[in-house]
Amino acid sequence: MQEFLDHALVRFLNWLMLTLLPSDRCDWGIALVAEQQQITDAHKRLTWAVGGMCMSIHEWMHTLFSDRPTWIAALAFGMASAFVDLSRSTRWPYIGLLFVFGMILTFWQPKWAWRWIALLGLSLPVIVLITNNWVPYSVDRFDVFYGLVPCTVGALSGLAFRRASRRFLHKPAGR
Repeated sequence: MQEFLDHALVRFLNWLMLTLLPSDRCDWGIALVAEQQQITDAHKRLTWAVGGMCMSIHEWMHTLFSDRPTWIAALAFGMASAFVDLSRSTRWPYIGLLFVFGMILTFWQPKWAWRWIALLGLSLPVIVLITNNWVPYSVDRFDVFYGLVPCTVGALSGLAFRRASRRFLHKPAGR
């Protein structure tokens, strides 16, 4: 039974590793899995799979955070939007800023656009938690997450605008 569980865990870790690897590193992952078949000890094979998973996570994180200027811009946009929301009596400026910033960031860097949605939309909850300024959200604390909606709509608009602009310029839609 233990060997069956070890084998199932190794297969799951291998699948996850191959899923997380960037496309240019998939051959490396396939070779790593092929080498595992030569290891007869189940514990050593599991250790090998865990090591491959750790390297895969490292590669994924490196790819995820590779475009520093976009991350810095997204962080600045999110913080600026959050401070606008906390200083105004109406939420419309905040909604408009999140929509526009989501659209700009996704148009600028469309790969893994969910990053910009998360960073922009979660800036307000983080700032409210850090400053402990729950006054605008004292009735409904979950309302602090409403910024995720305009970010998402803005990101989708940015993707659509990018695709439309590529078609207009007769360039193939990439990424």
